[in-house]
Amino acid sequence: MTSTVQTNNGSIAGGIANGLLAAAIVGLFLTIGKIVFQEVSVIFFSFCVMAGTNFFYLLYLLAKGKKASIIKAGKSYPELYLVGLFAATLTLMENWGLKLSLPTNAGILMRADLFFSLLIGYFLWRERLRPLEWVGMATMLMGISQVLQLSLTNFHFGSAGDVMLLGSALLLAVNAEIIKHRLHGVEDIIVAYFNSGICALAYFALAISHNELWPLPQASGLTWALILACTLIQVTHYLTYYRSLHDLPAWLARVLCLATSVAAVLSSAWWLQEKVTLHQIWGMLLVTTGIILLCWLQKRRSGGDNMNAVAVPGKFL
Repeated sequence: MTSTVQTNNGSIAGGIANGLLAAAIVGLFLTIGKIVFQEVSVIFFSFCVMAGTNFFYLLYLLAKGKKASIIKAGKSYPELYLVGLFAATLTLMENWGLKLSLPTNAGILMRADLFFSLLIGYFLWRERLRPLEWVGMATMLMGISQVLQLSLTNFHFGSAGDVMLLGSALLLAVNAEIIKHRLHGVEDIIVAYFNSGICALAYFALAISHNELWPLPQASGLTWALILACTLIQVTHYLTYYRSLHDLPAWLARVLCLATSVAAVLSSAWWLQEKVTLHQIWGMLLVTTGIILLCWLQKRRSGGDNMNAVAVPGKFL
């Protein structure tokens, strides 16, 4: 089912491309969400997207005769359920945290998963960043602070929302490590099937408790079309993100996710006519510089050590 191979420049390039694509489409997802939320709630939207995503995966797997593979994976890898549970929990914690936390705190704490990934990588796998990798990561973080217009002087940790956001960041980092190191023997689409299914069940329960499934929202045809578009985006995001986790160190895959903020600003400026400031443009240049530096360093590193030997499962297509 799998074969263990040494990460080379080809898989590094593919991992980087998938990571950036995952970040870009999430940025677009967030922009579309701003439009959809004008007519439906976050809970209803999230349930529709996750249920639709899970249904798409199920149809594809059954069409490919993968029913036995689903059952076998469910019996052999209890981590599949843990990943789904963590994903549902961290999403709910993030949503509640955003309501209870200050905007500056939320913007900073939601990036804490990167530091948790670095800590986990160091203590469990002895992954160490080289000086220029720290420079590249710091450059990206400075750029993100400019894109999101964040200021550390306004950061004051202590509210319940801050704790929830920090907890969601920790679960996100843990999930990335589980997927990379414990589920490398499972096809990406099967991991995504279990993840989206458990998340859909969590949102279904939440929607029922809030009476949001009946009657259906009085949404326009455009809104329903955008929900369908977000579902297709989510389907693609799971697979591109998981592929980047297989081909890259978990910390680098998480770093590339920082580009989501840039994609969200650009797509909002294009679609919603939101103004982009000079500070944000400067921040985008810093983020781009950091990405280029980190990707170049990772390609160099992949040629000289064995730190990224990974198991490569069967591909989606």
